[in-house]
Amino acid sequence: MKTMPMLDQFIQRHQLDEDYLTHASEYFSSALLSIVAHQKQANNTFIVGINGCQGSGKSTLADYLGTRLSSEFDLNVAVLSLDDFYYSKKQRNELANQIHPLLRTRGVPGTHDIDLANATLEKLCAGATASDPVLLPRFNKFADNPYPKSQWPIVDRPIDVIVLEGWCLGVQPQLMKDLIYPINKLEATKDKYGIWRSYVNQQLKQNYQGLYQRVDHLLMLKAPSFDSVQAWRLEQENKRQEHLKSEDNTQKETFMSSAEVRNFTAYFQRITEQCLATLPNRCDWVYELDNTRNIINTTQPVLTKEAAIENN
Repeated sequence: MKTMPMLDQFIQRHQLDEDYLTHASEYFSSALLSIVAHQKQANNTFIVGINGCQGSGKSTLADYLGTRLSSEFDLNVAVLSLDDFYYSKKQRNELANQIHPLLRTRGVPGTHDIDLANATLEKLCAGATASDPVLLPRFNKFADNPYPKSQWPIVDRPIDVIVLEGWCLGVQPQLMKDLIYPINKLEATKDKYGIWRSYVNQQLKQNYQGLYQRVDHLLMLKAPSFDSVQAWRLEQENKRQEHLKSEDNTQKETFMSSAEVRNFTAYFQRITEQCLATLPNRCDWVYELDNTRNIINTTQPVLTKEAAIENN
């Protein structure tokens, strides 16, 4: 398959086989063209959301869409991750001391700076310029802290499309009755009284829904079950380590062992399962994955009444 220079760079960035481009073109081109069509009719910046559990490939998909939208359709694109808005270690330690020790670990709703996320989207949608640029936050997962602002990418021109990906993007809070019983060992031993999970759920209800409502078009990479997440997350961790070694990085970085990955993913289980059970019906495009992340089924968007009327 003949590729463009930007797609070649994309393959190199993510250490992918070129087969990825063949499969991605087959499965994602319809959604991409739909995004382009919607954007052309929009009077403002169009926001595309991507939901997917850890290791599902959502960051790769976000970059793929961004690369094709900019290289083939000459659109100005900003790619963001919900992960880039995590609180610093210091801020999470304060939450842990004030509310619950489990909030020391980044990941769940309540550990993101949602005010910063909303402010960033608002600035991008208002239109960045050379005289009034917008900084895109970036989080260093190895250091478990945000990168210094001096290292944040700068946007100095109006953005046509924002691609925002996140593992819990779009998910709705649970009912209080569903929070009563722990669903894994972490909750049973570290959150006996449900304080942590109730706080997380309340944050999801109060602070995250406004951000999610900004999304114009939502895609989902749907894992077969939560059981796949640990294996994918471990693979992701190993890939990061290899990438850092290949770049001869001299920084002291912290990596997770297999046991630490299993413990870390337990923090995400409750909301991941909520996503898998409830989010597909709220998405425009759903890509069902098998255990090796191959797409086995695609659900296309259902036309709303308004869209149906326009098409008639």
